[in-house]
Amino acid sequence: MSVARTQTETIQRVDGGVVFANPYLEVVQDSIIRPDGSAGQYVYTRGGFGVSCIAVADIDGVDHIALVRQHRYPVDEFVLELPGGGAATLEAEHAIRELEEETGLHAESAKLLGTFFQAPGTTTTMGSAWLTRVSAEETDPDFMEGESGAVTEWYSIEQIRDLMGNGGISSGVTLAALAIAFAGGHF
Repeated sequence: MSVARTQTETIQRVDGGVVFANPYLEVVQDSIIRPDGSAGQYVYTRGGFGVSCIAVADIDGVDHIALVRQHRYPVDEFVLELPGGGAATLEAEHAIRELEEETGLHAESAKLLGTFFQAPGTTTTMGSAWLTRVSAEETDPDFMEGESGAVTEWYSIEQIRDLMGNGGISSGVTLAALAIAFAGGHF
């Protein structure tokens, strides 16, 4: 039988600070001492909260989830993601706003399902998964989000499971938010 060793040593900050900032994030570069005693540099971003909206609509008697397909400049690919964005605080109004901005859909309320570190080795941003119900009749098939050109696509719960398993959804944030919803028994 194997017993896992518990890590007790941490990286120690020596000095450093913000090397770049804009309204959305800060880039921090610190001089550090690693657990093995060696010196180094650690660069990471500091941000607020990431909001992922799981918008569910009944389409012909079957629940569907809205995903947005948008070109992501850093990876130069079109990616399927949950509608979402950034927020300064963890409140339902931000999830509702992000959903409307990216899809044109309006939700009356949003339920927080859970939170997660988006990429704890490179950012302090805390992701969040929000569940909303929307009306399929409100869907504008010609809606396109202005900043990224994102378009909304609807997938059944079964199709979402398939996309999660076959690489059709490659966004880690979207996968984490959906995993929280599925593990929580919401679908």
